[in-house]
Amino acid sequence: MARLIEAARAQDEAALALLKDRATLDPDRVHDLRVIVKRLRALWRLAGTQGPRKLADKQDKRLRAAAKSLAGARDLQVMGETLDALRAATRRDYEKEALDRVRELALPDDAGDAVQPEKPAQLEQAFLDDLDRWTNLAVDGDDDTLIKKGFGRLYANARRLGHDAIAEDEPEAWHGFRKWVKYQLYQLEPFAGPLENSDISLKDFKKLGKKLGDLHDLHVLDDFLRQAKKKADDKEPFGHVRQLIGRRESALVSDCEKRTRNAFGLKPKAFRKALRQALDAGA
Repeated sequence: MARLIEAARAQDEAALALLKDRATLDPDRVHDLRVIVKRLRALWRLAGTQGPRKLADKQDKRLRAAAKSLAGARDLQVMGETLDALRAATRRDYEKEALDRVRELALPDDAGDAVQPEKPAQLEQAFLDDLDRWTNLAVDGDDDTLIKKGFGRLYANARRLGHDAIAEDEPEAWHGFRKWVKYQLYQLEPFAGPLENSDISLKDFKKLGKKLGDLHDLHVLDDFLRQAKKKADDKEPFGHVRQLIGRRESALVSDCEKRTRNAFGLKPKAFRKALRQALDAGA
């Protein structure tokens, strides 16, 4: 647990360094801050299994609100990048023309202030308060409890959500699973060294998380374009782009299914045993 607290404090300190003496936030800084928030939320979920549940839930909500203040700018940036990636992937001129037209109609503000927001007023204080909470955190469990009731239960839940996502194949199910894959990765990252030669592969979680992120970006863009199409006089390019998104989505879903079965191949009991062995060997 001491290593997890140290990792969390390092994240808060990194966030404060990114925010220091800044009036606005560039896209890379927005992205980095949102990743830090996800890492901290993952660690609070783990810490909450060891006693301070109310505090962990409170901090999770505060951090979620902090990330939400940056969501609009990040979503706009990602939608522009996703349109660029789709354009680079197609050889069909009519699809390239449709992508260019959709960008013109639906994303007129994909640069400048729209993706470089002012620094939210309470963001620095949120990280300062979080740093203080981690510094003074008291937990009840020992290492065995942390592995069984913490890592083990959270892994089992993520694994179940993965199976559900494959069975349902709906954007909401994939999105919910994606969040838990990220939590799994960020909870295990402080132990990357001991896990390097174990049956638990951080690389598999990372690759799965990346593919699920790509799938989520497609879903966000498709939903945005579905709404934008209703307001547009020229609806034809939206139809072409959404067909292109559908083809890409199908390929990504197939890839995510395979990576899910691979990353979560261990049953929960075997996962706990592999984690215990890796940490004992690395002690």
